[in-house]
Amino acid sequence: MVEFTVLLVDDEPPAREELCYLLEAYDEIKIVGEASSGQEAIEKILNLKPDVVFLDVQLSDIDGFEVAWQVFSEGVSPVVVFATAYDEYAVKAFEINALDYILKPFSEKRLDKTIKRLIEVFGERKQKQESLRVSEYIQKTRKPGCGKISLWKNDRIYLICPDDICYCEAIEKGSKIKTEKGEFLSPYTLSELEEKIASPDFVRTHKSYLVNFEKVKEIIPWFNGTFILTIKGYEKDEVPVSRRHAKELREMFEI
Repeated sequence: MVEFTVLLVDDEPPAREELCYLLEAYDEIKIVGEASSGQEAIEKILNLKPDVVFLDVQLSDIDGFEVAWQVFSEGVSPVVVFATAYDEYAVKAFEINALDYILKPFSEKRLDKTIKRLIEVFGERKQKQESLRVSEYIQKTRKPGCGKISLWKNDRIYLICPDDICYCEAIEKGSKIKTEKGEFLSPYTLSELEEKIASPDFVRTHKSYLVNFEKVKEIIPWFNGTFILTIKGYEKDEVPVSRRHAKELREMFEI
C-alpha cells in the first residue's frame, strides 16, 4: 500500500480539524503535524519533511505562496495542495506546480479526487524507487562480464556470457562476435557492446575491433609501431592494433 505523510497548515483551528477528520479516513495518509502560521509552517516543513502539505493561502503572517517558496529554496520539496476559501489564487498556485487547489468548505467528493491523485503520484514514485534499488543491487552484486548478451545465429537467439567472447568486429549493420561457442551477429555497435559488457578485460584495439584480452594468445610487432594479435580459438585470424591504440597496449603489457 502507498503511504505518505501530511502536514496541515491553516490559521483557523476549525478548518484544520475538519480537514484532519476527513483525511483520517484514508489508510494511506499519516498526519505528522499542524501549523497555524506561515513561519511555524516553514519550521515544521523543514524539520518534519512531510511528503504533502495542505496549505492555506491567507495566513496570519505570511501567505502560503511565500511559505512554499521559502521551503523550496531550502531544498525541501513537498507536494503542495492549496486548501483555501478563495478561488482567485488558483492560477498562481499552479505556477509553483501545486498538485491541486481545493476550496473551503471542503467537499468529501472533491477531496477524494485529490487523494486519489496523491496516491497515484506516490505510487509511481515508489515504483521508480523500487526499480532503482533493484537495478543498483544487480549492479553491485553481479560479477563483471557475466551479464548475458543476446546474439543471433541461424534465425535463433542465443544468450552468451561476455567471458566467452574472444573478440568483436564491426560490420555494416552492427558487429560480428566470435566466441568459444562460435560466431554470432549482433545489431549492437562496438561502442554499445563496450557499454553493455563494461569489463576492463575488453579493449578497443582498432576502430573496428573490440578484444577480450583474456583470450589473446600472441602479440606480434608489425609495421610503423602497430601490432597484430592472435586470439585463442581463432589463431588464423589477424586482429590489428592501430597506431592510435598501440600506446595503450604497450603500457598495459609494459612492452
